[in-house]
Amino acid sequence: MSKANNVMSSPATNSQVDRLVADLVPVSRVRARTGLLIVAAAMLLAFMVTVPIFGVRPDVAALRPGEMVLLRSGALLLMGVAAAWAVIASSSPGVGSRRDGWRWALAAALLFPATSLALVLGGTPFPDGVLHASSAPWCLGISLASALTIGSMLTAWLRRGAVTELNRAGWLTGLAAGALGTFVYNLGCASNSVHYVALWYGLAVGISAVAGRLLVPRALRW
Repeated sequence: MSKANNVMSSPATNSQVDRLVADLVPVSRVRARTGLLIVAAAMLLAFMVTVPIFGVRPDVAALRPGEMVLLRSGALLLMGVAAAWAVIASSSPGVGSRRDGWRWALAAALLFPATSLALVLGGTPFPDGVLHASSAPWCLGISLASALTIGSMLTAWLRRGAVTELNRAGWLTGLAAGALGTFVYNLGCASNSVHYVALWYGLAVGISAVAGRLLVPRALRW
């Protein structure tokens, strides 16, 4: 026991500890409000880049969006904000800081593919126009590019925190970025088909969530 104490209190060990202490610098605590503002700024940036290229729907521009636009916009915003809030809360882990409201928002968003599947099972053919829609590359391209912007800025902010559940943070960051990035595209999307939303919106959000799970934990690992 005394030998171990001698090793722990040796001059070399004390010198190493002193060097480590000297390298310490104070770090300000991350604030959830700042994280949300960064997500909002990333969405605004994606929107400002997208609008001159793709434009917005006439009904959205006139502030009279159609029913489908309201429904899908609401679902994407709820899912994106809930997932973003959950991952932002994880940057400062503590008792009671876990947020699981994103699960309910995700369940609500899944009503679109569920409705599409129910219609097909009920005898309504899946529209060929949706499968071969000329806007599909735009949907995926704009949604994923916007998601990349949002996800990158959110991940950079998360690195300042102390995220402990890296895989969960990856999923949630990808889900939040995908939902909010697809929301940006949806403001210019001309389709009003529930099948279109189920297929192409669902694919964009799914790709983003998987990418977040694969990439974000590596960026957050200490």
